[in-house]
Amino acid sequence: MTALSSQAIIGARSAVVERTPQRLDPLGAQSAWLLVPLLGGLAVVYAVCSTIGHAGQLRDPALAVIAIGVLLLAAVVASLRSHPGLAPFGRWTHFSVILTALTAACLFTSSVWGRNARIQDDWGQIAVALLLVAMPLYRPIGEVAGSAIVSALVLGALAAAQHSLVIVSAPLVYASVAATPILALAAGGAGYAWTLTGETLRWREVAREGQARLEGELRQAAERMVAQERMTFLNAEAVPFLTELVRRGTVTEEDAGTARGIADRLRGMSVRAVGRPWLADTLDLALGSRAALPGAGGEAPAERVDDPDHLERVLTADQRAIVGALIATVAARPGLDPSTLVISARGAQRPVFVLSAHVDEARSELRRELLPFVSSLNALAMRATMRVRGVELTVRFAYPVETFPYPEGRRR
Repeated sequence: MTALSSQAIIGARSAVVERTPQRLDPLGAQSAWLLVPLLGGLAVVYAVCSTIGHAGQLRDPALAVIAIGVLLLAAVVASLRSHPGLAPFGRWTHFSVILTALTAACLFTSSVWGRNARIQDDWGQIAVALLLVAMPLYRPIGEVAGSAIVSALVLGALAAAQHSLVIVSAPLVYASVAATPILALAAGGAGYAWTLTGETLRWREVAREGQARLEGELRQAAERMVAQERMTFLNAEAVPFLTELVRRGTVTEEDAGTARGIADRLRGMSVRAVGRPWLADTLDLALGSRAALPGAGGEAPAERVDDPDHLERVLTADQRAIVGALIATVAARPGLDPSTLVISARGAQRPVFVLSAHVDEARSELRRELLPFVSSLNALAMRATMRVRGVELTVRFAYPVETFPYPEGRRR
């Protein structure tokens, strides 16, 4: 057994998480996913309509069609990669989407080069801006601002270099017309994300303060529950045994063995109460409503949780919230066999948690109910997967190798 060092716990809990709505509020960000395909579809439709409107100005119609195809590719990739099931939306995905959309805009500009009459009705800057407006939900604001500035400079420079425009003005004016939609919509999306991130962080602070105030009360409640459990045990076993001893007035070898057994059980109850793991408590609470079902009762919660190294300590408060919600959701499934719901944790150098159960339900139903939690764990600096084979459900989540430090302080 390899001990989990304090340095490893601190390192895991201190894993850098990007300050984005998707990272800070993964479940909330999932509800905004439809915005991405909607904006991508709007960009493609606008590009098609604008291209038709430029029919008389097209120098190379085939190039214009290719430009629409490239834009469609950018919209599809953005929609797929921002889907909750594929979280998180990474830096290189963001750059790839915007670069592809920018390439499409440049291709369209090339298709009308020398014949374009106005900058205002070109679709390039609008399409890039529509894809940028949703990016702050998934990527840091500074990163999105960089993409917006580069896109504005490129399309602004192309607009300033055009010489066929019917409205004669300074090149800087043409550049401003092309750059403004990109910068304006990107700034709008960034402002919304900034506000959302700030509110999420403030809510977290309020929640932590509330948790700190309630901690004493919860500890007292737990102590009362432990005392009540001990009293029930004493009344059920110890008191009748001692009463019988007093009545008989003699102590036999069998009585000594019985007394040792009662003492061992009472001591075991005290030890479990003091060192009760969080996963065991969570699983016990989740299955509490199914205590009357076959297989749900009669087992100590710790027997359902195989975590000899107490690896649950590496989980942050946010990760525990998602894992707790995942356990509660699985425990509430009508097709669950409660006796099969177990959780194991292995690997002090890289903790890997596996939740397994037998759930007799349709695969699509399980995926719809559990995928949001799997996606949320992915957004919270973990790597989570879900597998359904017949009635066997397996959810695996772990820290990625590149972010979890070894006890020696090294990184692989």
